[in-house]
Parts: sequence; C-alpha cells; structure tokens
Amino acid sequence: MIFFFLVFGLLAMASGALAGVLASFFLRLPIRGVWKDAVLGLLGFLVFFVATNLFSWLESLLILNLIDPVNPGLVVAALFPIVRQVLRFRNVRSNCATNPQGVKADS
Repeated sequence: MIFFFLVFGLLAMASGALAGVLASFFLRLPIRGVWKDAVLGLLGFLVFFVATNLFSWLESLLILNLIDPVNPGLVVAALFPIVRQVLRFRNVRSNCATNPQGVKADS
C-alpha cells in the first residue's frame, strides 16, 4: 500500500508539473512555480482518491463502468495546476489592461 502511494503520488506530481508547464507555455506566461504545480497535482490526486473512498456511489460508478480510479485521479491532478495557470493569466491580463504603459502603479 505504501508503494502504491509513493508511485502514484510521484506520478501525480509529475503530471501536475507537466500540466502547469504546458499551460504556462500555451498561455505565454513565464514558467514559474513548477513545484507549486507539482504539489497541486498531488493535492488533486489525493482529493479525488479520498472522495472515491468517502463516497461509495462514486466508487461504485467507476467500478461499474470498469474504470480504474487512478486514471481520473491523474486527470484531476492535471486540472489543479491548469486552473492555477489560468488564474495567473487572468491576473496578468487584467494588470495589463488597467496599466497599458507597463509602468508599475504605486501601492
């Protein structure tokens, strides 16, 4: 069981980091916080794993459709960093729209 958690935890961190880097590349953002993306990937996987164990209807739905719960967990692990990058993109674009000269405003 410990081996399962280690392997899939590392896999979730890798998918989170990769998803974050690819999202920042496609959104033309500087690549920052790869470790944050990896931790968010691990968090997403753990949230999905705990949700499937807490909610029996979700687990039975996955098992009835012959879907291994690890695969959707890795998808959720990739979604958390993508959401982070989209929020970064939104913040950068809103700052550019409010200050078009690129001069930093005094805070």
